[in-house]
Amino acid sequence: MSFLEELKGFIEYCNEFYNINYGLYPVATTEEIEMAVGYYLMNPHTWDVQFDSLDREKVREILGDYRIV
Repeated sequence: MSFLEELKGFIEYCNEFYNINYGLYPVATTEEIEMAVGYYLMNPHTWDVQFDSLDREKVREILGDYRIV
């Protein structure tokens, strides 16, 4: 699987949890989630990004820190 395919799948995974319209924990729009994923990937990590639940939770932290209500 290519990086772009993995990234697309990860964004949808985050949407399933956090999308304001249909997520389990509705806190953000699709655009906000995409921006948070981009921000997450642009920052250095002490671990490899696996597009797993750890990474999803880190995206959630970004959403909580930067969401403008």
